[in-house]
Amino acid sequence: MVSLPKTKRTRAARISMAAINRSVSKSSLRRRRFCLASLLAFLIALPAVPALLLISASTAYADTPVSTPVSLHLSGWGWCLAYKDVGNVILNLEGSMIPRDNATEIADLCLTGTLSFDLSNRTDTFDLKLLGTKVRSLFFLKEVTGGVQPLIAEFEGSWLSDNTSLNPYVACEGRLAIPAPNHVAKPYVFALRTRDVDVPSREVGNYVSNIDFIIQRTTLCFDIVADRLADGGSQIKDLIGSVLTRAAVIAREVRKMGTPYLT
Repeated sequence: MVSLPKTKRTRAARISMAAINRSVSKSSLRRRRFCLASLLAFLIALPAVPALLLISASTAYADTPVSTPVSLHLSGWGWCLAYKDVGNVILNLEGSMIPRDNATEIADLCLTGTLSFDLSNRTDTFDLKLLGTKVRSLFFLKEVTGGVQPLIAEFEGSWLSDNTSLNPYVACEGRLAIPAPNHVAKPYVFALRTRDVDVPSREVGNYVSNIDFIIQRTTLCFDIVADRLADGGSQIKDLIGSVLTRAAVIAREVRKMGTPYLT
């Protein structure tokens, strides 16, 4: 093996080191350029991030069902087995209605308020917190509480509204029961409606429209009958109270015979 002179070996080493340094310098330069380009791209995109977050938040908010405030003021007649007479009833409720995510025609109801059952010699008042559901033109509300003063209350009926009136027309029947000495419970029954609000009209069409039309017509008939009964005043109330009392006596005598409840 031929050995190079010392001067030539030194020169060759210098050339090799220079080549290596140039290669390292070029590699470092490429890395610096890549880092600078990445940093520049990040700085350019940074102002767009808050805008994208705002757009995403607004889209999510738009997709979230909005709670609608509800204020109902219903009045009508009621009857309690313990008193025999028909009394005037006022039901005032406040709360909210929240459409469901996957079915906007269905809404959950949360209403609180007071029901007053008024007779000539007494007034029974009940504080209510009702939960329920509204499906198109029908609704259902219920409360069941325990404790020292247990109470059961249920209301169901029609809920009609349109774009021309801010107040919906609500008509319903209801039941309420509380404990009573020597009895399972003291029951009340009610027939209530929104006063001074016209029943919104409905048109026939597809299957759903036809069902709403039938509900609207039935509600309108109830409203007309309620107006006629109200025109009769105390005489009609006395007759209804007498009929209901006699029916309750008959039912009691039938139960004494051992006949099971009708379901």
